[in-house]
Amino acid sequence: MRSKTIVVVTFMFVIGILFASLAFAGPTGGSTTTGAQDRGVNSSVTTLTTEGGNVTEVNVTGTQITTKWAGFYGQVSGSLQITDASSNVFYSWSVANVSGSVVYATNGTVNDWSNANINAMNYSNAPTHIGNVSATDNFTNTFNFSGTFSSASITQATAYTETYVSGSQTHDFKTYALVSSSDKVAIWAAVARDDDTSFQGGLNTVDYQLLAGTLDGTNTQFSFYLELP
Repeated sequence: MRSKTIVVVTFMFVIGILFASLAFAGPTGGSTTTGAQDRGVNSSVTTLTTEGGNVTEVNVTGTQITTKWAGFYGQVSGSLQITDASSNVFYSWSVANVSGSVVYATNGTVNDWSNANINAMNYSNAPTHIGNVSATDNFTNTFNFSGTFSSASITQATAYTETYVSGSQTHDFKTYALVSSSDKVAIWAAVARDDDTSFQGGLNTVDYQLLAGTLDGTNTQFSFYLELP
């Protein structure tokens, strides 16, 4: 009789752990493999020769690389698992199509991923170097769409932007701007699309493209999280 009681109690304890895990499911740390970093160049300098007494019309155009934003892109893969503390797999579900997964890049550690804590970002609570400033590439000029971000665990109305595909801004790859209120951390969330054409065009495909705010002119460290569908 005693052994039966022990078995019943143990069984209930294990089930309790599993349900607790399900109740707090959300983004987890993402293991990253970094490819080559690339960077464009500013417009080159041109010269003009003239002489005193001349009047010359000079129309000037140029491109300049931003110091406020960085882009990330790549593939997404993963699985849902039941494991013990030593990572021994009890059961695993592979994700065949990653559409609906979310890649998060943050400017710090997010300790609370509850829906109540993850809120909309706007110019007033965005990082100061991209927020309430008058620059062409500020927050409001960049995240100039409004919509509802929705993942497996979070739903929040907020601003978002659309990155480019084959040279044009499209609806394919969206980045949503969020903030962890308790951690005071900016969160950039990219919704994945399985093997879609990338900004490079042609046959180049990726699962996500993400635009994230950086510290103006200095190196910025990002933490990556992944939420599978």
